[in-house]
Formats: sequence, C-alpha cells, structure tokens
Amino acid sequence: MTSARVVVMEGVGKRYPTAKGEDVDAVADVSFEVRRGETLAIVGPSGCGKSTLLRLIAGVDSPTEGTIERERSDGRFVVGYVFQESSLMQWRTVYDNIKLPLEVVKDGGSTDNVDDLIRMIGMKGFENSYPIELSGGMQRRVSLARAFVHGPSIVLMDEPFTGVDELTKEALQHELGTMIRDLGATAMLVTHDIEEAVFLSHRILIMSPRPGSIVAEVPVDLPPVRDPSMRTSIDFFATAKAVREKLLEMHVGNVRPSE
Repeated sequence: MTSARVVVMEGVGKRYPTAKGEDVDAVADVSFEVRRGETLAIVGPSGCGKSTLLRLIAGVDSPTEGTIERERSDGRFVVGYVFQESSLMQWRTVYDNIKLPLEVVKDGGSTDNVDDLIRMIGMKGFENSYPIELSGGMQRRVSLARAFVHGPSIVLMDEPFTGVDELTKEALQHELGTMIRDLGATAMLVTHDIEEAVFLSHRILIMSPRPGSIVAEVPVDLPPVRDPSMRTSIDFFATAKAVREKLLEMHVGNVRPSE
C-alpha cells in the first residue's frame, strides 16, 4: 500500500449464514480505496451492505473473500466510529463520554484533546452535564467529538444524523465538515442522504442492491471549505443530480458493477 492510502479493499466479499442454513452474500467483489485526508461517502439502497463495509474496515467482521489493507501509522490502525444513534453512556458526563476512547486505546492521546474538541463542538460549559440533560443535537455533537479524540487512522460514520430534524442536521453536517478539515482527518461516511454525501465528501461511491458492489463513482468538485450557502450553488445541484441519476439507473437495472 502506498502512503497516500489509508484503506484498500480488493475483491472483498462477505457471506453470512442464515437461520435456514443458507448463506447470504451481503457484499461481493468490492474494490476501492480511502485516501489519506479525504472523506469518502457511500450511498446505495437499504440492505446493500454499506454498514457491512464499515464493520469490515473496523475489523469487527472479516471478509469471506478478498483482501483489506490498512495503513498502520506507528504500527497501529485505530478507528473512530460514529453510530446511527449517539450511543452515549448515560452515567458519564459530556467530558467523560468524549474521553472514553483515551481509556481504551493505548497511546490514544492527551486529555487536552478533550478540551479542544469540547470547544470545537461549542459545548464549553456543558462538560459536567449528563446525556439526559442534553438536546438530541448536543448529544450528536458529543458522539462526533468522541470519535475524533484519540486521533484515529480513519473515522467511520454510519448514517450519523438519522432522525435529526433538517435544520439541525445541516448545522451538524457543517460542524462535522469543519472538524474533519481542521483536524486533517480521514473519514468514510455511509448515508442515504444524497445532499449530505455531496456536502461532506470528496468522492461518492454508489452501491448496487444486495449483494452490494460498487457500480459507480461520482467526484465532488467543490471547494474544500464547504459553506452552508454552497447547498444552493449550481455545482452542488449538478453533483447531487449526477448521484441521483446513477441511483435511478441502477434501480431500473441499467448499470452493472464496474470492472
């Protein structure tokens, strides 16, 4: 693997057994790379294996076929994970929730990172608050900060803003994009939201229905600093339109997995 690539998948497939004794292919012949410093988005229909790819990269699951190479900085590959729900520990304060990865990852970094991230997400003054005392948007901000605090090799995000109202979601997307850029992080985002994928990513991969394969890639040719006003720009609309058209083509069966 070259130093510019954090993750490389080659011909990856994942098969799961079912209660009926039959095997189901979740993903098949998936090949792509995640480049250092980029945000890669993956979109596709429900059940196509998007979340499976995140678990495979994280090492929670192992591929049935193919290979996954991971860049190991200082001999290690460390993941930050943002779930569909905030998944905060209710008995821990904001500060202690964000600090959690530093307790479980060896040499994960200094607690100074916690203070820096609290400022970055606008939660100064809420360090000693508990999740039950926070709004849904504030809880999401804490879960985002937790994923970055230990300086991970890559941050994996599985539909991180599901169930959040539209205006709050757009604000969170802007804050997340700023955090990724300011920290120089590498990230991979799974989402059903086309506009979210365009706003946050540098490239968008489109998956077929199960067994999921990569059928197309759409580059996002937008400035690195993504201002909310960009959502109404011609380039933003054109990129979202290109993604939507690829999804529609695939839906009617006109697209085959790329070689």
